[in-house]
Amino acid sequence: MNSSLLLFIFMVLISPIISLSSVDWVISWLGMEVGMFGLIPLLLFKSSSKESAMKYFLIQSLSSALMLISGIFLFEILFSIEFYNLLFLLSMSIKLGFFPGHFWVISIIENLSVLSNTFVLGPLKIAPFGFLSLVISNNNNMLMILGLFSVIVGAMLGFNQTNIRAMLGASSISHSGWIIMSLCFGFMWYYLMSYILILMITFISMKNFEFFTSLICIISLSGLPPFLMFILKMKVLYFLLLSLEYLILFILIVSSVISLYYYLKFFYSIYLNQKKFSSTLMFIIFSLLNFLGISLVVCLFFESWMAMNF
Repeated sequence: MNSSLLLFIFMVLISPIISLSSVDWVISWLGMEVGMFGLIPLLLFKSSSKESAMKYFLIQSLSSALMLISGIFLFEILFSIEFYNLLFLLSMSIKLGFFPGHFWVISIIENLSVLSNTFVLGPLKIAPFGFLSLVISNNNNMLMILGLFSVIVGAMLGFNQTNIRAMLGASSISHSGWIIMSLCFGFMWYYLMSYILILMITFISMKNFEFFTSLICIISLSGLPPFLMFILKMKVLYFLLLSLEYLILFILIVSSVISLYYYLKFFYSIYLNQKKFSSTLMFIIFSLLNFLGISLVVCLFFESWMAMNF
């Protein structure tokens, strides 16, 4: 790996730190742009990804421009009318790839390299979601609606996918909806970091042909018990139940069942096409992380229950 490639990877990884450590929204915005400009050369690293890299650059530039315009009115001029709030949410939806700005995700993700997908769907989501959690504290109803539609759209788009990268793109839209739901109930960072960890291990195992690890990752992302994502989704459903949001609760459960179909389809496709599996160190570490994560989230459930009852 040459030094210039390491520099671009460093720019992507330092981007969330710049954004989240700043007290000025403009610096946070600039931090996100550092990550984007570091990612573009990584997208161009594979010659077949050039068209997708150009699409990604144009789409992200549009979202950045919309965010800057709406941010000036909301945070500098303090001209907080509904139009600029909606414009800001639209810019964030395009940048993060949730409804209604999800249109680019699958078409770009399915043509990118494994390394590029790891960064597009992983670390580059940390800063925008962190920024969103800080500035959109009074729009929980709107966020909940966007999160709900993201879960529905992700489930529907993944249903007929035959490419595993396209499936993970649809999965990203769906999980973005769940992350937004967890943001509304105050535990976004647990869900976001768990999702990014599992997703990065998924892509690393795909690149290294660690098929058994890939299977565990896919099942974990699907939300099947007893893996970590199941516990985190259950916590979202638990808070919806406490909030008496029965319709949203029902729709999320149905969407999760639909999503489960395409996860299991790829699970069985990988499983039946491999004659021999071996337990690698990555598989052992990942399994331990899953079950340690389960213990952590169970403790969080217990803490929430204690706070509500005592």
